[in-house]
Amino acid sequence: MSGLELRLRFPLADFLLDVDLHLPGRGVTALFGPSGSGKTSLLRCVAGLQRAHGIVRVNGDVWQNDEAGQFLPVHRRPLGYVFQEASLFPHLSVRGNLEFGLKRIALDARRVNWDV
Repeated sequence: MSGLELRLRFPLADFLLDVDLHLPGRGVTALFGPSGSGKTSLLRCVAGLQRAHGIVRVNGDVWQNDEAGQFLPVHRRPLGYVFQEASLFPHLSVRGNLEFGLKRIALDARRVNWDV
């Protein structure tokens, strides 16, 4: 199955975010809504930065399935995530955070000078 399947339940401050989505694997999908409606929380769950109860399946690969006890950690999910505010992985040093992003760039395209 191609695309993104999300079936997640996540309690937020004022409501229960209850999502059942099937999105295409190609093209552009926009997620919009008022402030506080759960957009960022949902994206954080897809990225593995936040846990919700349920299933996340991407192009047939299971990233999370609570009933089967599966959870792919954030560093093993092949995606990019741009934070709304400056954030680092707290378990990594600054260099470790930079190296984490560097892994997603082809070897021949990397332009890093660690001596600066």
